Amino acid sequence: MPAAAQTSPDMLGTLAWYARDVLRIEGLLSRVTVKRRRNLARPVKRRRSAFRDPVLCYDFLAMAWLGATRLSQIEPLLKGRRDLARTLGLPRFCDHTTAHNFLNAFHVTHLRQLDAANEHLLREHGSALSQRAPILDLDATERRVRRAGRRHDRTYRWAVAFCAGEALAQELHLDPGDPSSLLNDLLARARQLLRAKPRLVRITGACASREVFRALARRRLPFLAAVTWAAALADHPDARAGQRWATLPDATRVLDLGSALSVPGTRQWLRTLLVERPAPTPGARRERLAIVTSLLREPMPVLVRLAASMCRIGPFFGHPRWPFGDGKLPSGDPRGNAAFLRLATIAMNVLRLFARQLGEGWTATRLHARLRAIEW
Repeated sequence: MPAAAQTSPDMLGTLAWYARDVLRIEGLLSRVTVKRRRNLARPVKRRRSAFRDPVLCYDFLAMAWLGATRLSQIEPLLKGRRDLARTLGLPRFCDHTTAHNFLNAFHVTHLRQLDAANEHLLREHGSALSQRAPILDLDATERRVRRAGRRHDRTYRWAVAFCAGEALAQELHLDPGDPSSLLNDLLARARQLLRAKPRLVRITGACASREVFRALARRRLPFLAAVTWAAALADHPDARAGQRWATLPDATRVLDLGSALSVPGTRQWLRTLLVERPAPTPGARRERLAIVTSLLREPMPVLVRLAASMCRIGPFFGHPRWPFGDGKLPSGDPRGNAAFLRLATIAMNVLRLFARQLGEGWTATRLHARLRAIEW
């Protein structure tokens, strides 16, 4: 179990003021109606809970800001911290059972309500949805869930779309038969949100495939994919023979393998580069990646810089496993897990908006380190 950390009360109080008074976060989350469903044929009189839908959603945001990566950390590390709850404007932190039951009650309609809240947040206070020439980043990850007995294991695949450092849209599929369909759904949703057609789509190796490349070509979207050397050399088995590496000012070595048809018989030309960066620390291995792109005439340094600045799931959330791979999943229902991921995404979007308001030198990573009450 992670140990407790020393959070900054002043910074936490300022974030709470920004979220509640500037962003009006509870008003945005008031559109979530998980606990307000009614059976008109057989009405049931319920007691009024202190944790209404917007308060519970805000509680999940607060837990993300304080560093809670799983629901099991609520009881030992957050339940007794009423000082932190009051600083954030909460009566107290909800218990593990309340949080678990809330996630299990989510339906598809409620997930769309969270998506609408995130869209409204970015449209009113962010910069991604107002870009005239947006650059769209796509990243994905998967997790296998073991099930006891003779039942087959299940596989979750999660994909997120970013623009200008903000998370726009996401999709979570259970046992996806065709992984490319997940990316197609995500790309269509992100395209609906953006003000203009993406000037460039950057995708990670977890998203890259020939099917995805063809889908982007059909939409006439220029793209750049960061893949492994093995994936790139599979289409260029003898590419390195007789070619010379170019060295960039930062000691990065690049080998341009040239352009070739992605699939024989098609008209899609793709350019491939091998990139080798210096070791980040003494004794470590050099970092290697390959770039596959439809940008055929751009200089090598431009392509290397575009690949290096791509927004990914890990750096966006700042944790190597949270919110998708740390400990047991918060719900046995895919919709509950999708709700947990959406709430974590909204929390990190709020941190990025707040970091911009703090000015130069502040990043979401540095801000999160000052806020966490639980060590990572």
